[in-house]
Amino acid sequence: MNFLKFITKKIYLFIFSLFLSFGFITTSYATDITIWDLSGRNGQDEFYDNLNKEYKKINPDVNIILQTFENEAYKTQIQVALNGNDGPDVFFNWFGEDSARLARAGLALDITPYANVEGGYGNYISEGLSNTTAVNGKIYGVPNTSVSKYFHYDPAFFEANSLTVPKTFDDLLNLCRDIRAIDSSIVPWPLGNSERWKLNHVITMLNQRVVGEENTAADYSLSASEDELFTNPAYVEAWQKVVDLQDAGCFQDAPNATAPELTRSMFSSQISPMIYCGTWCGGIFDSEGFSDFSYFRFPEVVGGAGAATVGFLVPSGMMVSAKTPHPEIAAHVASFMVSDDMALQAAELMGFMPSNPSKIGEMSNPTHWFNFYVNDIADKTGHVNVLDVLLEANVSNAYLDMGTEILNRTKTPQEAMDFIRQVALEAKAAM
Repeated sequence: MNFLKFITKKIYLFIFSLFLSFGFITTSYATDITIWDLSGRNGQDEFYDNLNKEYKKINPDVNIILQTFENEAYKTQIQVALNGNDGPDVFFNWFGEDSARLARAGLALDITPYANVEGGYGNYISEGLSNTTAVNGKIYGVPNTSVSKYFHYDPAFFEANSLTVPKTFDDLLNLCRDIRAIDSSIVPWPLGNSERWKLNHVITMLNQRVVGEENTAADYSLSASEDELFTNPAYVEAWQKVVDLQDAGCFQDAPNATAPELTRSMFSSQISPMIYCGTWCGGIFDSEGFSDFSYFRFPEVVGGAGAATVGFLVPSGMMVSAKTPHPEIAAHVASFMVSDDMALQAAELMGFMPSNPSKIGEMSNPTHWFNFYVNDIADKTGHVNVLDVLLEANVSNAYLDMGTEILNRTKTPQEAMDFIRQVALEAKAAM
């Protein structure tokens, strides 16, 4: 019996070595790198297919696997996954307090050592942009794009009705009233706040225009003294301007029950003549059949402390899970996404404002909205990050909740700020 086992083993080893010599069996093992990203971006599937193909040219044993999630659901799912053991290797995030919180909790990998290795992100993007992901001097992400927001409008409707682009906030209120006077059934500016972040983008800009960056800085960082934290009356004034917009008939009924996707379709189908939407929206409008739109910045608030030359800007990109079993490969994949050719593909396929602009001049037939976004962002004197990723988590959530309350008229602007201040005081004490 022992002799039979010995002969069987010898035959098995001979056959194995024969298959190995002819290449039917390989001793290398594939490495799967899972990426989590938001869903719904035009050209996204093609971009990730190309990413996988191009990366295999330098690392043939690496498989890049994409999983996508809807915006609001993602914010919860990524937190749960990173705290568990079934999370991604590389994942999308907005850079600000959202990303810093993951870094402080030890859930995101410090990728500083991978900056300047061959193919590292430091070879493709500026140090200043990398530093938007820094926590205590260490880098925790690779920005691949920045998003901004603009009013998009239908110039044909404006021209036909002798309407002009508003330069001030009061002009914007009057524009809404004028559109309602043309036809009371027309919603001038549809607002889809079912996920709460749409109005949060508006109050972000109103805080900048009314309160001003210098006056918000200490409150946003919770470094203001307890007796001064969020006590500036201009915050109440900013909320009041949301009420003024609603009273001027700018929004549809029940904005808190309206999905963002529906409001985008209302604009792209030319039911509504304007919408406040991000730099990701141009491609969406075009895909829904409307490309003859134009744009204007969030108007100036006369007498406010913030300049109208400051714009909304949120850097976003990829982070690496601290629990990935392949930290070097994961960091290299995140870096590869902003390499020269892939950055160009991100711009062409998904309309990204790329963090690596080295090949932007090679874009074939860039759209009019892409050219506008790139040039206008470059023309801004400064940028403000959005509150729901800039603020401490509990304060951010208070702002989101109070936006819903303001639109429902269940809280006054003063009551909303009293609540936010109380949450901020508790968060400051916890720090």
